[in-house]
Parts: sequence; structure tokens; C-alpha cells
Amino acid sequence: MTADRTLPKVPILMPQIMRLRVMPPPVMDALSLFATPVLVPDDALAGDLAPWLRDAPAAITGWRSPVIPAAALTPHGSLGLVSHSAGSVRRLGIDDALQSGAIRVSHAAPVIARAVAEFTLTQMLAHLRRHRDMDAGLRDDTGWDPLRDGKLGGLLAAQQVGIVGLGYVGRLVLDLLRPFGCRIAAYDPLLNPDQARAIGVTPMDLDTLFRECSIVTLHAADLPATKGMITGTYLQSMPDGGLLVNTARAGLIQPGAMVAALRQGRIFAALDTFDAEPLPMTDELRDMPNVYLSPHCAGHTRDTYVMQGLSAVEEVRRFLAGQPLLQEIRPERAAQLA
Repeated sequence: MTADRTLPKVPILMPQIMRLRVMPPPVMDALSLFATPVLVPDDALAGDLAPWLRDAPAAITGWRSPVIPAAALTPHGSLGLVSHSAGSVRRLGIDDALQSGAIRVSHAAPVIARAVAEFTLTQMLAHLRRHRDMDAGLRDDTGWDPLRDGKLGGLLAAQQVGIVGLGYVGRLVLDLLRPFGCRIAAYDPLLNPDQARAIGVTPMDLDTLFRECSIVTLHAADLPATKGMITGTYLQSMPDGGLLVNTARAGLIQPGAMVAALRQGRIFAALDTFDAEPLPMTDELRDMPNVYLSPHCAGHTRDTYVMQGLSAVEEVRRFLAGQPLLQEIRPERAAQLA
């Protein structure tokens, strides 16, 4: 644990498998320009972190990081910034310190949101143009003309898309949809009519949005107030052939409602998140032809990993230099974030 005393030490509280993804050599080099990186070994992450955090003004965390001991945080300890290279900071155990303003916390959720938004758009387009059917059809004995003419897709420009939740991801999905010319509706309790007009969306309650939109995409935060907010009644009201995209959290959907709706074969779903992960091999969803499955990967790309690491490093640099943070979680907003 020796460190160059001329530079502040910055512990990296991530298991090696995650650190190598998010903080490859170029990212570590960027950190080394103004700090001494302290690589906390995997076995130490499960033990007493106090010696590793002593005299450290900032630490970098990420996926699979451990709970940070309260004694290490300011004002009693030295740690004044937690720069999180992932999205949610709930598992770090720093909620109270964050909401009280005792420490500052920054995260890479806006960086990850770009990947999730692109994946969401991909699911919409692949569904409308029946990409899976076309690929499978050309690999079996389906005829050229029957495949092309018998499985006609749809045009995104002709759809009305409903966005549930206009946080980081929802706003980016909105931006990506605009050039296609489709009609866009949104449900967000914090969205007022003036804001809706300014961003070019039609505000709707959930009843209306599910009934009138041929595509609905979920981007609400996973909070106690949003658990099960998407009920079976909403899913049953979707137009025939409608698509539900969930790249947020499975907990937003009422337990059992998604499977019950899909069993009828009337609507489709693109699901990236599940009640049990990894998705059990025996799960009924695996055998349903009207669902597109992915392994909670919407926010994961090689490029995004590096951008997450660079974002976390830049926040540490700004903190040490006394400059404003770019991705700070403000105490008054902490309770609203997943």
C-alpha cells in the first residue's frame, strides 16, 4: 500500500475483473497524471477497508464494489468524494452521507445512458423490420418472396412511441427518436405541460399511453413508489402487435403480468432485465416466440466501459482541483435516483 506522497492517493474499490474493463491502461494513465492509484486487491475488498482508505481524499468505485465504511467518510474520515464509474450508488452504503451533504458523490449514469438509449432504439427497429424473422427465414427453407412479402414490417415514422420516465435514458431515447419523425408521448410525474411542449412530446397518463402507443419503452427509476407500476391492465390495453421495451428494471412491472400478457401472443416484448438474473433455463420466457431476450446488457459496450472510467477519473481530477463536478449527484436528488 505504499504510495507516492507527492500525489494524493485514490483507492480503486473494484474487483479486478471489473477494474480491467472500466479502467484499462489509458484510463489508469489519465489518473496517474494527478494522483497515485491504489489498487485494492480482491481479498481486501471483502475485509477491513479502513487501512486502504486512510488519508485518501477520493475513491473510485464501480460494479461489484463493497460497502464503504462510514468511518472513512468526511467529516470523521478523509474521504470527501466517491466517484462511481457505474450508475446506482445504492449498494455502496453511502445514502445517508450523500443526502446529508457530508460527502460528494458522482456517477457515470449519464455515460451508461447513451448505451442503453441506443440499445432501446435498436430493439424498436429490429422489431418493426422483423430482423429476427428475416435472418432465420434466409437460413431455412422459407422462400425469398414469401419471406419478403409475407412478413412485412413497420415504419418507425408511422408509430406513436410512449416513453415512461424522462430521466437520463428517457431523454436520450427521445433525442434519438426525433429524427425518425414518429409521434412521441411521455409519462413522467415531474413533467408539466410547458416542459412537454418545450421538448416536443405529448404528456399522457399511463392508461392513455398504453392504449394509444404501438411501442412503449420503460425508463423509470426503480424505487419503492414505482414497484409494479406497470400493471397487467396496462399491458392488456396495448394495441395488437404492440411492443413493450424494458431496459430499466423488471420490478417496474407487476409480478406475473408480463408473462400472462405474452402468453396470449397478442403483443411483443423486448426484455433486458428480469426478476431473477441470470434468467433461469427453465423460465417460460425462453420459449416464447413473441419476446426478444438479452442478458441485462443494454448499458454494456466496450466503448462505454472506457468512457465510464474516464468520466470517473475526470470527476476525481475536478474534485482535487476545486472545480465543479460534471456528473455529481446532488443531495436533494439522491432519493429520486435508482
